[in-house]
Amino acid sequence: MKLRSVLVVGAALLLVGAVALGIRAEPIGESRDRAPIVFLCRNGVSMSVWSAAYFNRLAAARGLRERAIARAAIPSYSAVPFRMIFALALDGFRLDGYRPRVVSAEDAHDAELVVVVQGTDDTELPPDVRDEVRASEVWHGFPPMREQYFPSRAALRERIEGLVQRLASRPSRAGCRTRSWCGSRSLVARTTRGTLRR
Repeated sequence: MKLRSVLVVGAALLLVGAVALGIRAEPIGESRDRAPIVFLCRNGVSMSVWSAAYFNRLAAARGLRERAIARAAIPSYSAVPFRMIFALALDGFRLDGYRPRVVSAEDAHDAELVVVVQGTDDTELPPDVRDEVRASEVWHGFPPMREQYFPSRAALRERIEGLVQRLASRPSRAGCRTRSWCGSRSLVARTTRGTLRR
């Protein structure tokens, strides 16, 4: 009887904590609008979602105008799995209408950068989208986030922080007339785990 009481109290505290996290968490909404940065993973329910949310948090904190959206390479999920919703909540992110969507040619055309995040798979841009991409990076070798959330998150965090730092260190683009990576030589650099295609 005592064990049952402890379990009930523990479950209640967990529920209260989850609700509190959800109330204070940053919302991840339905992103039908296009954005300068597109994060793409195979299913659009884990690595690209976390990457876009974390990028937007850092970009806002640094005063950058760029925002990111998450997209899928294939139409495999209609919703984010519960365990991923819970994991996102632990990091202060709350799904607020987000549904996975396959990347479109319009998404790629309007993006300044498309980041393809590969785990143990060989995720790539759909053929009908490739010609619309202005610049892309492929990030390799991440643990699958739905199964190994914390190792995957740690690896992604490092790459996203590096991307935000590159954006923040660019010269002012006040004289730019187009939405391109104007004045940014640093983004042409190649890294050991990612490549940039111009």
